[in-house]
Amino acid sequence: MQHLSKLFCFILILVFSGTGIRGLESDKDQDIVYSSVGRSTSRIEGGVRIVTLEEDVRVTQGTLSISGDRAVFRSEPDSSAISRVTVDGSPARYSQLLDEDGDFVEGESDAIYYYVEGEPIVEFVGSATLRSANNVLSCASIKYFTDSRFTETTGPCEGISTRATLAPATPSDNPAN
Repeated sequence: MQHLSKLFCFILILVFSGTGIRGLESDKDQDIVYSSVGRSTSRIEGGVRIVTLEEDVRVTQGTLSISGDRAVFRSEPDSSAISRVTVDGSPARYSQLLDEDGDFVEGESDAIYYYVEGEPIVEFVGSATLRSANNVLSCASIKYFTDSRFTETTGPCEGISTRATLAPATPSDNPAN
């Protein structure tokens, strides 16, 4: 009964706060939350604060989630503003909701670099795979720009797109005609 009361309170908070599930556009405005079950260390190196977490690491920001075996956070020593998170794993995994309709993107690789400043970028390095509802892309490395949803890749690459169709151009498609 106590579990149902907590669930009901959580649902009320979501309804009255008007936020519901936050999609991609608001994820970058959320706090970065992290956890691990192993040890952690911190140091200053070259004017950068470096914090390392080990064993069953999870990093979230809104609906964005990255998990793996070890995470290294780089931040400004004075403000502690995180500029980059590196997660290693076997494999390291990433997932994020794109919108309130449940569209998603997920991926995995040997290492994931999450660049926080500017347009957030998720970079997959080593046996990289990026999936959405209709596409799968596998490359040596993939850089995914979360706001624009563009990718840059390093091959070899292969992919599958279940909705992509190529049609010949019609005269109305060509403004020169």
